[in-house]
Amino acid sequence: MAIDELGFLQDLIVKYRPRRFIEIGMASGLSTGFLARFLAENEGADLVSIDHDDSFFGDPTKPNGFLVPELYPSGVTKVDLVKFCTSLDLERVPGAFDMAFVDANHQHPWPAIDSLALYPRMTGSKIVVHHDLRLFAKQDVMFGIGPKYLFDQFPDSHRTRSEANGGNIFAVDLTMDQPRFEALMADLLKLPWSLRGPFPPATLEKIRAMLRNHYSPALLEHFDRVVATQNMNDRFRSGL
Repeated sequence: MAIDELGFLQDLIVKYRPRRFIEIGMASGLSTGFLARFLAENEGADLVSIDHDDSFFGDPTKPNGFLVPELYPSGVTKVDLVKFCTSLDLERVPGAFDMAFVDANHQHPWPAIDSLALYPRMTGSKIVVHHDLRLFAKQDVMFGIGPKYLFDQFPDSHRTRSEANGGNIFAVDLTMDQPRFEALMADLLKLPWSLRGPFPPATLEKIRAMLRNHYSPALLEHFDRVVATQNMNDRFRSGL
């Protein structure tokens, strides 16, 4: 996270004053600690940060979230660090959220899956911030194109791209009715997937369960058709 990217998050928190905030992708806890401070300054009650494991990718000897106690030792905002949890495990995290920050797996369709998992749980401002919009441009093989695909699908009325760090961070507004959101997501899921390896059966079943529980049968059927052509080994080793 660059300093001006943190400033973008802070400005959104000041503007919308979310009571409950969720972060998907904890890593070192740098953004988590600053988010907690920003929320505490703006009457935020709860911050939940989740991550799929408990090993910081930048230094496997350190746990995810190790910077949080240093950056936010205590305050009025309650911070919960939930390890071994992805957006597909949100049943472990009760309640609704006013705002979210997604900085996890950037391979398409993960940012889309994270957004689909968040949509039923969002209330209030329903602002979701995504990181690494420019990641794909730095890669010879564009595995990290998920944020770019997602940004492009949202209309101008429902997206805000910051100038921070060369335009690397943006927010989308999920205040749209479900049929419109499903149509947007159906187009997004159809774009070429950029996974380093296919979703294993257990992950696919979690995605299907989430879609079955919260969305129309048509969207689940669409997802299954896309899986049949996109969930394969080594599709993008030579680039998109």
